[in-house]
Amino acid sequence: MASRFDSKTYVLNQFNALARKYFPQEYMRVNSGKKGYRLSDGTQNLIEKAKTIVNRAEESREIIPHSTTIIYKYGVVFQKIFEDLSQFQAFTSVKSRSRRGYRKELEFMGFDLKKIELELKKSSNPPVKSQKDEKYVRDIKKQYIQMVVDGEFQNLKSDIEEKQSLFILENSVGYKFFDIQTRLVTSITQKFDQLRMLKNEKEKIINSQETFRTKINEITPQIPKYEKIIQIQKKALGVYERTDKKEALLTDSELSLFLKILTISLERYIKMIERREKQRIEQRDQYLKLILEPTKYEGLDEALWKEVVFIIESHGIELLQGKNWFPFKFPDELRAYITNKDVLTKFADLRTLEKELEEIDKELQKKSSFNEASNLINDLKNTKNSLAESKEKIPKLKLEIQQLIESINEEKQNLLQTLD
Repeated sequence: MASRFDSKTYVLNQFNALARKYFPQEYMRVNSGKKGYRLSDGTQNLIEKAKTIVNRAEESREIIPHSTTIIYKYGVVFQKIFEDLSQFQAFTSVKSRSRRGYRKELEFMGFDLKKIELELKKSSNPPVKSQKDEKYVRDIKKQYIQMVVDGEFQNLKSDIEEKQSLFILENSVGYKFFDIQTRLVTSITQKFDQLRMLKNEKEKIINSQETFRTKINEITPQIPKYEKIIQIQKKALGVYERTDKKEALLTDSELSLFLKILTISLERYIKMIERREKQRIEQRDQYLKLILEPTKYEGLDEALWKEVVFIIESHGIELLQGKNWFPFKFPDELRAYITNKDVLTKFADLRTLEKELEEIDKELQKKSSFNEASNLINDLKNTKNSLAESKEKIPKLKLEIQQLIESINEEKQNLLQTLD
């Protein structure tokens, strides 16, 4: 069966066969519609780019690649043709075989190919100097090799950006060459920027170390005097006496076991209930505060303590069994321990000491002489820490700098290979 004849396809095929003799085939696109034929937006944009480059080069007397001048030379002609297309169209006829087997002649509006080609042949070269793409690239390579050797990477990057804009055909030798150069040089310049930042950071740290050392040398001789001031004031308010009692209680085996049972059982209870019941425990915040600071939490009243005792008695064995420090096997034994008068007295004494030490600390903070001494001692401690931290950073920075230099040198060699 004979296929239906498509006049538009026939006309466009004829036009493209002619156009490819003057214009790169892959960049010539003609659209057809109700209003007739027109150059595609992509083709129009390409020609406009070529016109811009030629106009700029005419003013600067710059040499441009031959591939761009071709787009200009014939592109402006194609624009002229499609702007006044009626002057370049003519009726044409073709014989076509019908479905019944006989031949008939079809007539339709097509392109006046002879007139179009005559117009293309009359087109003049652009008013600028041009150079074949291959020679353009060969000549520029020599300049770029010297720029790489001299380390002029910022100038090289700028020149590549400028030259790359002259090549508008993506499949041209020059466009591909400059595309590769752009990636390589951009990577190198970025690493140079990073190297500069690392070196500046290293210099800044080294300078700060000298400042730290000077400060330490100024403060250190004053420390014994200020330590004596703090010691006298703390002793007068009974800090050391209470601190010794506190340490003794914290190392007491009975109280230590009591605190472990209290905090760990509560923590595990919260997780167990919330996982099992899929909802938040109402007293969760109170329990957490007690877990974090059992000797300081002020919300530990009689009602909360009864809840805690009930939880430990009911779930303590289940929650703590398997711990090598947990000696109880029965709930009544566990309850007897956590409600033991002697243990609770120690717990209460520890909480009282914590409260008293907090009150004394508040009173000490009101004394200007104490604050001055404390601030100076803390300042010395912080300065020594800063110095130690800076010393740790230097070797890491040196390693980063060395690795970055090696990476830059490697990329420079890769760049030179593409220019060879």
